[in-house]
Amino acid sequence: MEQSVVLICVDPSKHSDYALDYYLKHVHKEGNVVEVVHVPEFWDCYGPMEGPSPGRLRELRQETAQTTAALRDKVTNILTAAGVPAKFEALQGMEPWETVLDFARKVNATLIVIGSRGMGKVRRTFLGSVSDSVLHHADCPVLICRHPHVQGQH
Repeated sequence: MEQSVVLICVDPSKHSDYALDYYLKHVHKEGNVVEVVHVPEFWDCYGPMEGPSPGRLRELRQETAQTTAALRDKVTNILTAAGVPAKFEALQGMEPWETVLDFARKVNATLIVIGSRGMGKVRRTFLGSVSDSVLHHADCPVLICRHPHVQGQH
């Protein structure tokens, strides 16, 4: 029997926390291979004459690295406490949804679990939605978890 590879997308939001918790309580099965991914802010897209100053860019990269390390520790602790072995990957890419899907294809994911901020249709149209783009372009099923108490809040 082939193992199921579950890709769980995380970020520092309460929506991400809910998606991870939902997966652990309602979806996880013994033997699932769990891959946890985070796509931090991408700061390498700025040229020398645009965007933040070089000093500020260094600060932003450092802050992003600290946020990613704290997220990795938090998620790893939650999964360890639940007895779920998992790998955590911080991925680099300009478009988080494309980066997630590239990784999902690489590991042959059979399910992607992702949180949703619960944006309305108009906001989602103008701002885009990572979960919406993952859903519409994925090669496998996608479970989008919307927290019942935070829908419509940002």
